[in-house]
Amino acid sequence: MKSCNFGSNFLFTSLLFLLNYGSRITLVVNGQYAQNEPSNSQFQSPQYGPHNRNPWSQDYGTASSHLEFENSDSRCKNTLKNERLNLPEKVDVTTNYGKVTGRYVYLCDGPNVAPQDRPVEEGYSNRYGYRPYPKIYFNATAFFGIPYARPPVKEQSLRFKPPQPPLNWGVIDASKFKPPCTQSRNYTGKDRMIPFIDEDCLYLNIYSPYATTPIRNPYPVMIYIHGGNYDHGTGNIFPGHMLAATQQVVVITFNYRLGMLGFLATADNASAGNFGSLDQVQLIHWVRQNIRNFNGDPNLITLFGPGAGAASAGLLAISPLTRRYIKRVIAQSGAAVADWATITDPLYIKNMSLVAGLTFGCQSLAYSSYKLVECLKSRSYSEISLNDVKQDVGWLPWAPVPDFQTRSQDIQFMPFTPEEFLERGFPLHEPHLDAYLSGVTRDEGSAHLLEDEEIVRKSFFVTKDLFHRRVSQFIKVYNATLNPDAVISAIKFMYTPGADPNNETQIRQGLVDMYTDSWYTAGNDKMVRLMLKNRIKTYMYVLNYTLEGLQNPDWIGVSHDTEYLLASGAPFMDKLFYPSYLKLQDVVWTESDRNMSQFFMESWANFARTGNPTPRSLFNTILWESMSLNNLQYLPVNSTNFTTVMHRDFRLKQSQFWQEYIPSLVGKITPTWPPMFDAVEEELRIYQAAMWAVLAALIILIFIAALCSCLYCRAKRDRIGDAAVDLQFPDIATMANQYNAPSTRANSEISLSSRSRTDYPYSQKTPKKVNEKVITSGVRDKHTPV
Repeated sequence: MKSCNFGSNFLFTSLLFLLNYGSRITLVVNGQYAQNEPSNSQFQSPQYGPHNRNPWSQDYGTASSHLEFENSDSRCKNTLKNERLNLPEKVDVTTNYGKVTGRYVYLCDGPNVAPQDRPVEEGYSNRYGYRPYPKIYFNATAFFGIPYARPPVKEQSLRFKPPQPPLNWGVIDASKFKPPCTQSRNYTGKDRMIPFIDEDCLYLNIYSPYATTPIRNPYPVMIYIHGGNYDHGTGNIFPGHMLAATQQVVVITFNYRLGMLGFLATADNASAGNFGSLDQVQLIHWVRQNIRNFNGDPNLITLFGPGAGAASAGLLAISPLTRRYIKRVIAQSGAAVADWATITDPLYIKNMSLVAGLTFGCQSLAYSSYKLVECLKSRSYSEISLNDVKQDVGWLPWAPVPDFQTRSQDIQFMPFTPEEFLERGFPLHEPHLDAYLSGVTRDEGSAHLLEDEEIVRKSFFVTKDLFHRRVSQFIKVYNATLNPDAVISAIKFMYTPGADPNNETQIRQGLVDMYTDSWYTAGNDKMVRLMLKNRIKTYMYVLNYTLEGLQNPDWIGVSHDTEYLLASGAPFMDKLFYPSYLKLQDVVWTESDRNMSQFFMESWANFARTGNPTPRSLFNTILWESMSLNNLQYLPVNSTNFTTVMHRDFRLKQSQFWQEYIPSLVGKITPTWPPMFDAVEEELRIYQAAMWAVLAALIILIFIAALCSCLYCRAKRDRIGDAAVDLQFPDIATMANQYNAPSTRANSEISLSSRSRTDYPYSQKTPKKVNEKVITSGVRDKHTPV
């Protein structure tokens, strides 16, 4: 009996195991796994309600100290308290949706301010001493937290849906920032100016030189799109005060949905993805409708930003939803055609949705995209912020995807890949981009090392073995390769120092260069060539200048997004306008830092205004020349050569290595979308059919094994029971006499009475009544008992 029970239990347990983990087999096919798989019962989520909108905010505390001075330079506070100046504080602007009340911003430093007239933080002094009442040199108007779309929250059934225009409001107090969008808590906190997050996050901030009354010649509009790999960040961290006030441009920053909430795609119409990109589209529509009320020119829109923000700017410039409205783009260390900027493999897109399902306990619904999405809709944004969806392969877990198969034509953000569109060219019958400016920093990749926990523990020393492991790990971005050893060898050959292969300092620089070229240089080179092919006026820069005031270690060099500090005017600004983790409080800016920041602000504003960063020479020496297909020249920006010296072919060999040679070694087949509404149904069906065939075979084998075990147990039990029975068989003569006797009742009675019970065939020792039958020639006698 125990054996039978064991067989039944084994069968039942095996079936549960196979069915429970069947969905994993689909993921293993493409090499992807979720990093964590919390079940529903493991989530300890707080309850949300009108009076508890963000239960996690107590971990961050309330607003950071920056928020106390978000309207004006804190170094001017004593001057601002002077009632005799009678400075206005509030400003009202009426939009198409209602009135907003902003604040005047007063700044007591800026370009061309003499050293003796500059403010000094309280408690500090320079050689000119502490000036308790600095002069106010610039002012602007600022409006924070203006809704540009309805809250995309699950309570209003707007999660995983395109943004909707905002509802009308009465009057909004636009003096405080609104929460950034939901993102991993690894990127939040008071020190990052993200003290709290919320799913209700689609808000914008406007910095205008003057918004009190209409003006005849409106200002150019510069929209900053924050970076962060599409999964973290906020527009609140870019203070547009100085850029707007000193360069006479309207600066706009904003939040858009991030991570899974912004880019979940299932490769079918259950969730078409690109929600964060459609937020950007909605922002542009709002700006075109309302920015004239803030004295901005709706026909002169320039997009700029770093990393994913630069890629988004390029995508918006070619998207059919917005390309007619974008005049210019400034792409800082990012490109729409970079390998990481979009995800075009439909199976990868599908699998990332399954990884998200595993992460949030929805794996049992993976067989249906619609049920999977409904399950993810039920998760609170706090759960989402506490659990990262990680990918084992590919560049990024989330990014814009082609949606020509999954959306109606009127709301398709990316009906084609960026390369396909730029190879085909802009439509001639409609307005489009007329100028493009892009560039990279010299040591972009050092930011990757700063985020590498193992390298940080090793005090940023990189050995040959560690370099090899990082290269081996890096090639997973290609998802699948037919020749991984050849790819690893090629990368090591390109970036290992030849003169001294054991020099750890040079090995570290090789790793920095590998990240720089693969993530930024190659994509930027491809993008400028495609722009030139479309006859778009194109400018390029390479930032070689190290901010002296930061005093970083030499190996960091000019890291990723150094332009953020320069374009926002950090050397002139109150340090409380910036995240405290940057530690600008201890920075003493030099004159070179101030000059470099002034150069970036002026050239960025000139480009937004005229399409030329230097319509006249800057600092009486710099004239930035445009590129051509025959002359890929760029401006090297550095302090030792702050003149017009254009260089050519920036890291051309390395760009070709990543664009042409590595793809040939990878040997990956370019994915294609089948001509059906469900983009990956056919491909997925193959894997599912194979999976269920294997499961069916295993189930049949287990069933047969269990059945045989049960039959064996029963046969063994019968044999054990019959062993106690004493069976006596008659000899052949007795049998012959018995069955050859005459078929009469007398003979039968004599035969039966004369025979002992032990002579009866198959009789047992224990007496037992037997219904006897006498058979003669196959005919039963009518007197025979039945």
